[in-house]
Amino acid sequence: MATLTIPPSISLRPRRLLLPVAAVAAVAGIGLVSGLPLSGSGSTGAGVALVGADGRTATLTVTDLAPGDSTTRTVTIANDATEPARLTFTETGDPATYAGGRLELTISAEGREVYDGAFGGLGDYPLDMGWLEAGASATYTFVVSLPSDAPAVRDGASASASYSWVTGD
Repeated sequence: MATLTIPPSISLRPRRLLLPVAAVAAVAGIGLVSGLPLSGSGSTGAGVALVGADGRTATLTVTDLAPGDSTTRTVTIANDATEPARLTFTETGDPATYAGGRLELTISAEGREVYDGAFGGLGDYPLDMGWLEAGASATYTFVVSLPSDAPAVRDGASASASYSWVTGD
């Protein structure tokens, strides 16, 4: 499991996140300013890895998955700041075309479903995930699955998408 932490040294002043969908680079820049460093280790194994990339994102990569199988990976966002933080969650990536787009992904946060559909199909739309109180944490669960009648993901085939968490109001 990977952990993203909002450090106490960062002042979280309310600000609006008004970004066009195409401004993914700007979203990443706001994450850096807001201070969401990734700590801990990523989850890997069984051909599916969730690994922290740059201190504010995690990349989910599928390189080996058998028909009918599913695997779960998690990341925890912790607010070590003295102020509540408003979280925005964004996926960056294209829908997986492997097996006709049949690779499936379900994402939930604290038991609330965030997305259920094709891997990479969430799109580059920032999702408001609400407030994370000072000292609190939230766990995001990613479940990747392949229908039993789809071909296995192997032999150089892969799918990858990145997820970013930023703070604002």
